[in-house]
Amino acid sequence: MKRVAKALLVPALIVVLTLTGFWAGTVYAGLGGTIPLVGASRSNVGVLIDEVDRLIRQTALVPSSETSEVTGAITGLLGSLEDTYAAYYTPAEYSALLEGQSGEFYGVGISVGLNKDGQPYAVRVFAGSPAERGGVKAGDVFTAVNGQRQAKWDLDAWVALVKGPAGTTVVLEITRAGKAPFDVTLTRAKVAIPSTTMKMYGEVGYVRLMSFNQPSAAELADQIKAMDAQGAKGYILDLRQNPGGLLISAIDVVSIFVPDGVAVRVDERGQPEDVQSVTGNAITSKPLVLLVDGYSASASEIVAGALKDHLRATIVGVKTYGKGSVQQVRPIANGGAVKFTIAHYLTPDRNVINGIGVTPDYIVPMDPLKQLDEKTDIQLTKALSVLRSKL
Repeated sequence: MKRVAKALLVPALIVVLTLTGFWAGTVYAGLGGTIPLVGASRSNVGVLIDEVDRLIRQTALVPSSETSEVTGAITGLLGSLEDTYAAYYTPAEYSALLEGQSGEFYGVGISVGLNKDGQPYAVRVFAGSPAERGGVKAGDVFTAVNGQRQAKWDLDAWVALVKGPAGTTVVLEITRAGKAPFDVTLTRAKVAIPSTTMKMYGEVGYVRLMSFNQPSAAELADQIKAMDAQGAKGYILDLRQNPGGLLISAIDVVSIFVPDGVAVRVDERGQPEDVQSVTGNAITSKPLVLLVDGYSASASEIVAGALKDHLRATIVGVKTYGKGSVQQVRPIANGGAVKFTIAHYLTPDRNVINGIGVTPDYIVPMDPLKQLDEKTDIQLTKALSVLRSKL
């Protein structure tokens, strides 16, 4: 498998509310051409599907549309894999997925999680976004979308209601501490989502990486250099609630801190182990603390596993999600795409992540909502204490 072909996607309870809902985890993106029918007899598969299709068209009381037939057939085939991560993307959904990997989106500009009551809340509101202009604040709970409400939301279902073309509007009902619920109408627009945010805590440089898309590693390197110029003697890299993204980006992030060696190993069906090494472009050897939580998944876990095995970072937080399988996304003839699992990845020392996760050096349980306020963010407080002890 070539390095340029890999990407990563996973399920977690955090989304960037843009055109797509939530993309995350480990995906091996094969973006060239359609998938041939391999290893399946036409008499066993295609002819039977054609027969059922003919019967439906001839005798069903309400014949299905071509679109629903395609969706149903593909979904059924993927369902036969018993693969949790297998999925079919319609042409519109696949286009949105590609936009998500580029770091540019159409939407309202909110990263969203689920609270303990199963209601979406704003983890972060992006600068210059429709949400910021509309007065949405971090911590706001969204109790209805265009008048629709549920006792407990599925994030994908909620996002499906909120996303839409640029220039259209969506009405969100917001519950904010100390106020009665109120509506805000947001006009969807193109939103450039930054991969990183940074802050200096004296001699400690803090940077949060929110996803692993195409610009992420370069943005992170720029932030490290900027904080270095401000006198940073060590760094905290925050991967909490980061659900993943591109494998190449994860390798490039590891390469910022690790000068040589293995970044990740990929065990693919019928193939020799694929060893992915760092790029040799490390830019800092200063002390590093990594923050993770139960929503740090896939590409985040590749970074955490590599930094741990190379003894390059001290890890603080709680055990990561445990997504160690690799999915492949392949386009098909109708403009959509299919995704299914093709491999597992391992840390440089061949530690298994799938179903296990990465365990921190310092375990600090905390309600994710407490990240919204530095005064209650005890994981960050611990990370600062650990790093300062190394300076």
